Amino acid sequence: MKLPAKLVERIAGSIADELLKKHIVEADDEKKFREDIYNIISQAIEEEKQLEEEAERLVQEHMEILESEEIRYRTAVMKVKEKLAEERNIHLEPEERLNQIAHRIKRYLETEPSVEIFEEPNKIRRMVHERLKEIVKQEKEIDKEVRSRIKSYSRKILEGTPEWKILYSRIYEDALRRRGLL
Repeated sequence: MKLPAKLVERIAGSIADELLKKHIVEADDEKKFREDIYNIISQAIEEEKQLEEEAERLVQEHMEILESEEIRYRTAVMKVKEKLAEERNIHLEPEERLNQIAHRIKRYLETEPSVEIFEEPNKIRRMVHERLKEIVKQEKEIDKEVRSRIKSYSRKILEGTPEWKILYSRIYEDALRRRGLL
């Protein structure tokens, strides 16, 4: 997930609101509760970001191998990322990753003394998972749109280059704004 902080804040707020307003949980300090949900999601996104950055750095260090073997940049990054994720017990398959994050939130709800839960923990996990799934679906659509726009340029811009990354970020943020997500 490549979600900007403002969008993560909206997601966390939406999950917290649903849990609180439907009286699924009760928190002694609602502000802290919202921050904790935000931090759990942010931490998961940061883990993925670090994984991606490390994989890209490792591939960049060995670009001569890619060129000599005619391996696509994205393919190489994904292979390295898969290996790093396996070592760190981070699921890359989106559905599994969302489930992993939903489990973290469930675990937090079960162990946080300032939060009382009034619903079956697995039911809460499923609800959180569904909310996260909606957001990731939007993120995938935006990513596909951004990549398509970059490919449509008359001049070929190679993925992984600084120019490609800057262009991707700019178009991605523009797509978020158009959809009212920023």
